[in-house]
Amino acid sequence: MVKRFAMILTGLIVSIGTALAQSEISGTVISEDTGEPVVGATVSVVGTKTGGVTDLYGQFKIFVPEGKKQLHVQFIGMQPQTVTARQGIKIVLKNDTHAIDEVIVTGYGNFKKSSFTGAASTADLSKLEDVPMISLEDKLAGSVPGLQITNTSGAPGSVSSVRVRGMGSINAGNNPLYVIDGTPVSSGNINAFSGPGDGYNDSGTSLLSTINSNDIESITVIKDAAAASLYGSRAANGVIVITTKSGSRGKTHVDFRSDWGFSKSAVNYRPTLNGDDWRELLYTGLKNYGLYQGGMSEENALAFADRNIDQFAAKPANGWTNWKDLLYQTGHHSNYQVAVNGGSENTKFYSSLSYTNQDGILLGQGLERFTGNANITHTFGKFTLNLTTQFSKMNQRLANEGASFDGSVANAAWMQTPASVAFNEDGTLTGNTGSALNRGVNPLYETLHAYDKSDIIRTFNTIKLSYNIWDNLILSEKIAYEYTSNEEDVLWDKYSNNGSGFNGLLQRQAVTNKQLNTQTQLSYIKSFGKHNVDALVGFETEQNNSAYNYLSGYDYPGDLYELTNAGTTSAESNKEEYKLVSLLGRVNYNYANRYYAGLSYRTDGSSRLAHDNRWGSFWSISGAWRFSDEKFFEPVKSIVTDGKLRLSFGVNGTQPSSLYGYMNLYKYGEAYNGSSGMGIVGIGNPELRWEKNRALNIGLDLTFIDRINLTLDYYVRKTTDLIYNMPVSAIPGYYEGSEGYVTTPMNIGSLKNSGIEVTITSNNITTKDFTWTTSLNMAHNSNKLSKLNGEDNEVISGLLIHRVGEPYYSYYAYEYAGVDPATGKEQYFINDGTENARKTTTNVAEANKVIVGKHQPVIEGGLTNTLRYKFVDLGFTFTYSFGGDAYDYATWLHQNGGSYNYNGAIPSYYKLGDMWTGPGDTTAKLPKFEYGSTGALSSRWIMPADYVRLKSLTLGITAPRKYTDRIGLSKARVFFSASNLFTIKSKDLFVDPEMPIDGLCTFETPQLKTFTFGIELGF
Repeated sequence: MVKRFAMILTGLIVSIGTALAQSEISGTVISEDTGEPVVGATVSVVGTKTGGVTDLYGQFKIFVPEGKKQLHVQFIGMQPQTVTARQGIKIVLKNDTHAIDEVIVTGYGNFKKSSFTGAASTADLSKLEDVPMISLEDKLAGSVPGLQITNTSGAPGSVSSVRVRGMGSINAGNNPLYVIDGTPVSSGNINAFSGPGDGYNDSGTSLLSTINSNDIESITVIKDAAAASLYGSRAANGVIVITTKSGSRGKTHVDFRSDWGFSKSAVNYRPTLNGDDWRELLYTGLKNYGLYQGGMSEENALAFADRNIDQFAAKPANGWTNWKDLLYQTGHHSNYQVAVNGGSENTKFYSSLSYTNQDGILLGQGLERFTGNANITHTFGKFTLNLTTQFSKMNQRLANEGASFDGSVANAAWMQTPASVAFNEDGTLTGNTGSALNRGVNPLYETLHAYDKSDIIRTFNTIKLSYNIWDNLILSEKIAYEYTSNEEDVLWDKYSNNGSGFNGLLQRQAVTNKQLNTQTQLSYIKSFGKHNVDALVGFETEQNNSAYNYLSGYDYPGDLYELTNAGTTSAESNKEEYKLVSLLGRVNYNYANRYYAGLSYRTDGSSRLAHDNRWGSFWSISGAWRFSDEKFFEPVKSIVTDGKLRLSFGVNGTQPSSLYGYMNLYKYGEAYNGSSGMGIVGIGNPELRWEKNRALNIGLDLTFIDRINLTLDYYVRKTTDLIYNMPVSAIPGYYEGSEGYVTTPMNIGSLKNSGIEVTITSNNITTKDFTWTTSLNMAHNSNKLSKLNGEDNEVISGLLIHRVGEPYYSYYAYEYAGVDPATGKEQYFINDGTENARKTTTNVAEANKVIVGKHQPVIEGGLTNTLRYKFVDLGFTFTYSFGGDAYDYATWLHQNGGSYNYNGAIPSYYKLGDMWTGPGDTTAKLPKFEYGSTGALSSRWIMPADYVRLKSLTLGITAPRKYTDRIGLSKARVFFSASNLFTIKSKDLFVDPEMPIDGLCTFETPQLKTFTFGIELGF
């Protein structure tokens, strides 16, 4: 007993001695630039495993063992420091201004830009959290060189066309692959009834609009083959890697933000003549008809115009109608979000909830969205478990666009005249506006009796378990499941124009998409002296199942529009499935962080191809040289502080867009001779193969005086085995083809894109109270069609011509030669290939069409400035594009006095002062306006697509911590932000400069100019 007591007493004395040999040190970590506390900085005792993390006030407490005197402090984005420990120490961290050390996230590993051998750009969305944009793609505009974002519609939640280094396919798709936290996800249009350029609306529904962009930490755009080839058959058009926010060690804190604002059209979209000018123009056209077609005298021609003008332009008793004021609205929006973030050494978490409500600028447009997000990481022993879940519920309200009878844009710009009326004398909506072009349909009335509504639900869930086998040899298994559903109802009730013939019509499509991904990876990262190795092998599977059900009902006896109440109903359904299996591997090596080499390989097996062509191999090889570390570079090292040369080449691919293009398809339920039967619905090509994209990239990274960073890339990408839907001879039996003729997919074409990208980032001023950084990026891409179908040199599709040796989107029309002084008619160059080619004619039948323009710009990019002075921050981004053309494809407006002009609104560019006045007029800018004229597709309607736009602006004021601490807040900030605040463009560009991908413009919803006021609070 005495012995046991002695042992206990001895142990207690030793423990007390050990505790007394340690001292508790407290201190604070602050930022040199802002003077604000650094939250989540790691503080450790040098030579021990003792460490801690700063709290919300930048404070820490740590026990320092006897004999240890040094503390090491580090935080991402700041330069680490080692200091001597003392009580009450204040540690000041400096920003790491080397942009060359930014992190490149590829989905198959994260790399410092200093060691990355490929071409990629990272966008920090934290600078755009205040900008009220539903579209994730819009927030990327102007921030990444070589990334082109175009919009068919400005409606909330609409689909954007995204191109990375030009277009790489004709029929297999051009959108990049989207990857969220390492897993490829679905993207594109999920609108059940329509998409950009067709259907009931032009806007479509972007699947990415279901994501709350404020949950995103960063986005990396992978542009070359060095990293993209690891994604194999889906990476030919680039990869956009999205990294969502995750938890961090430290005290749990809560962030709340909210904003409110309003929107209107970003440009004066398709302005029209007011009532008086419109009437005067029509009067002149009638007079000219009498003079030059009727052979009348001036007096008789005026009398003819007097007798007939009220037939077309009688002024209503209540005055002229401004249809744009009636059909456009001020859209209002509001956003609310709360996020919780924190964790311990072993467990970290991030979670958020958000609500968004935004109206469009057209009647009936709008979007409401709820999102939830959670990310949990837990480490135990040699295992790390990561769980993520994202949930979205979105309701979208769409409006008819294009040239539909009840489309707001078309009615305001064309179908309704200043003389057509919207209201009866008693103030009620009229059932007939008097417009001849849409049979008197009142678009205001239609919005009360029709709708297009979508209800979208999306979930994305992942679970990943990693096991550190030995010495950073890590085995991981990940399962991801994505579910999307969209139930869209289009109602035309019995009182509407579209529904009256059906006695009411309700159409419903229910679309679901399920995708299951699995990823097994074994990675190893190790340094052997100056030799550094990073290797990975993996096995992946992807299974996608989609289904749709179409239901319709019409002949409603009452006003309860549900399918069960319809007198007649019909239904149709379909299911599709595809699978992808992949093996992959990569090795990256560098010696002394000076010489770098990388090799990657992936093989994909796709169910979209026949067995003999099912597997495709994709690879890349890359290297880099940090020449600034060589001895010969030392004389200029004080000026060029860092420099690296990069080179990569590789092959990636594109799968066919059709899931069953290699098969002949038959379908039951086709009617034949009054009986149900089976019909042919697809002509297969068993020889169908992958599209192959070969990409070369040469890059240069330079840093000047640790302040200015320059990145320069030159690239060439050649796409071969392009999948082209080749017309074939008529097939006996019924054929169901959306294009109206029989086609089969064939690998017969090729495209080439080449270009230059430049990014310059400058840390202009960096002091304690004031910082100012500037980033300018610019890109030039040249797209040419190298081979079409092996037989033809060109294919003409309406106004577009696809000709070998020319850009894919080239405009093919008559070349306008101005106004004929003798007759006032339009003149055209003959262009017959002879010595008479530059002679002119007023007879369009004597002229020949030529390529008159191209949509691709010469240069485009963005300019971003970020400034902070004490507690005030300011950020703004300009986007620009020069050298491209667009075409005013609303051909109904181009008649110089034709029937469409006399029965509809007239664009404001029809100015009487610019028009031909009579024989011998050599100064006329516009041809004669004359009743009964006709027009032609010519270069007269080419519009310069040049523009500069203030895409986003944010001004914020943050309360100093000495005030917020008193009321228990870690942060308090108010801000004002705006998007598309102003646009500088040519007066001859009558539409929004952010337009459809081919530049053919009709009646699209313009982009929104949005003003927002908001608040942020941290607890």
